[in-house]
Amino acid sequence: MNIKQLSAGIALVFSFSLSAGLSQAQLINVDFNQNNGPGWGGGGPNPGPTMTGAGVLGTTGQQWNGINVNNGSGIPLIYANGNASLVRMSFTSGGGYDANSYGGATPFAGTAYDALMEDYLYNGGTNQTITLSGLATNSTYNLVLYNAANTGASGRTTFFTVNDNTLSSVWNASGSTLIAGVDYVEFTSALSDGSGNMVITYNGDGSVEGDVNGFQIQPAPISINASSNNTNITVFFPTQSGFNYQAQYKTNLSDANWIPLGNTIAGNNAVQSVADITGGNSRFYRIQLSTNALPLLSMLHTSGTNIVNAAGNVVQLRGLNLGGWFIMEKWMCPLDSGNLPDTYSAITNLDSRFGVITEQSLIHTYQTSWITTTDLDNITNGGFNCVRMPVWWGNFYSITNTTASGWRSDAFTVLDWLVTNCASRGIYVVLDMHGVIGGESTSGDTGQQNLNQYWTSAVDQSETDYMWTKLATHYNGNPTIAGYDLINEPDNAPSTAAVISAYTNIYTTIHAVDTGHIAFIEGTFGNWDWNMLPAPATYNWTNVVYSMHEYVFGATNAAQVEAGSAGQVSDFNNHLSWNVPDYVGEWNDMSLGAASYEYSINAYDQAGISWGMWSYKATDGLLPDGWGWYDPTYWPTTPNLETDSAATISNDWQQWKTTKSFGINTSVGL
Repeated sequence: MNIKQLSAGIALVFSFSLSAGLSQAQLINVDFNQNNGPGWGGGGPNPGPTMTGAGVLGTTGQQWNGINVNNGSGIPLIYANGNASLVRMSFTSGGGYDANSYGGATPFAGTAYDALMEDYLYNGGTNQTITLSGLATNSTYNLVLYNAANTGASGRTTFFTVNDNTLSSVWNASGSTLIAGVDYVEFTSALSDGSGNMVITYNGDGSVEGDVNGFQIQPAPISINASSNNTNITVFFPTQSGFNYQAQYKTNLSDANWIPLGNTIAGNNAVQSVADITGGNSRFYRIQLSTNALPLLSMLHTSGTNIVNAAGNVVQLRGLNLGGWFIMEKWMCPLDSGNLPDTYSAITNLDSRFGVITEQSLIHTYQTSWITTTDLDNITNGGFNCVRMPVWWGNFYSITNTTASGWRSDAFTVLDWLVTNCASRGIYVVLDMHGVIGGESTSGDTGQQNLNQYWTSAVDQSETDYMWTKLATHYNGNPTIAGYDLINEPDNAPSTAAVISAYTNIYTTIHAVDTGHIAFIEGTFGNWDWNMLPAPATYNWTNVVYSMHEYVFGATNAAQVEAGSAGQVSDFNNHLSWNVPDYVGEWNDMSLGAASYEYSINAYDQAGISWGMWSYKATDGLLPDGWGWYDPTYWPTTPNLETDSAATISNDWQQWKTTKSFGINTSVGL
């Protein structure tokens, strides 16, 4: 997706090297010195409108713009040499903080970087922006952004986004020198737009933090160098990840069009080159730069039998389930090596042994180990555009209190982390209610096995409605959410009428606060087909997708699996008159090889059916195993939650990161 394009330079090449670019550029330094005043513990230096210091760009003693407010608009900025600039800054934040407040410290004390790294702004739980205006139009800049340096903030991650490209920095709370990816991020090819503006967004990893101390910006035109042996030309140019580069040439500057030279090159933070056979003729060269960021997501809705985005373009959801994550199904994840059967028993056992605070910390450790940004990168790089996220009531309520007063303060922390990071990777999220309060079946995949009391408990139904109200209110208008899967596999319901009644009630509950998102309604009960559901017009359901699951348990050959997939396509085609899109939200070929996967994918794709394989990773068996796109390469230790110490449990769960103990299952053909 070409968001912006820039002719970075022109070089006339004969038999020598020529670099195209501007004269030595001027530097702007900005340091945020606001910490909400002495009420926050004494605060920092607040040195006034200017200060001096050192950073990645420039030298010690250069002048900085000292900004001592939390928010502002149209603030004039000066160059590092003290001269006035035409650049103006507007910015927002959740507040300011000083590392020395409340007995904190910064390891940069006594260094040239101390003033810069002492105070910072935080995001306050929502995206915050720094907008620069008055820059040269359609131009490249070197942009350095600094994050927190509070010794009490170890592990804090800040995501900085410019031109739809995101870089992250994880503060390690130590070291008195500036380290890329720890203390700062650098965009070496940040682009201003056609009006001379640039927007910088910063946010955290699901918490209210995500910090920026300051930034530096300096014009940095792309330098084109070339060498020649009279008949062959090689053009060299630096590249940055997140951008595409297209070399082009003209024989005469008066020629109407630039001619592409070779294929588009993806930036990799290194010098790249293209070769040209000129036969001794002179040519003019330029590099056209564009972002290769994934397109921004827009709200999805249904149109006939298709899912479409806000522009009306068809979007087929093709992805994977994130099973074993929020709901720890023992067969497919390292829940417990002892006798605990489900997530509910794991949590209640840890509560009893260590207390709620330690239990929640341990569960958080598991969650942040099982799925990381590396996993989301794997999904993006695999060509998928959607994840289905199974959740249950225990993610949002206290395990002992499912009334409104039991709603957890951290209910959305990890889920928001997922949504934020999926958004930056072009991945939609289907929010799948795998476990309603009381349980919709006896299966442990509801979070608590052998319960199934939702159908007969008005209290459970009411509290489930409250949960859906909170979820839909929180994500109302969020385009990363593809929609809400109302109830997963209500397979032990007392009757079809009970299921349809529950669907109608939850659909109405969600629509009371959010009418924009799709409702995914499952036919995964009874006969597990479309005939379990009514035509949507019967109940005035609009903007709905019907969801099926496809498992051929006990299959002994690929033909049986393929027959199941073909049956899904046939079932969908037999109900085209209902004008409802189809989503096979779970499917698997039961370890019968790549041909079965390929058959299913091709069948669904050709029919226009969206799909999500179960599951992204699983511990059913070592690599290769049919249940996971990623499977373990060996068996790390699964903790015993009834006997192991909290430290042992934490350490054991951390060994199950994909990067540590999993490999890609190439045999499945995805």
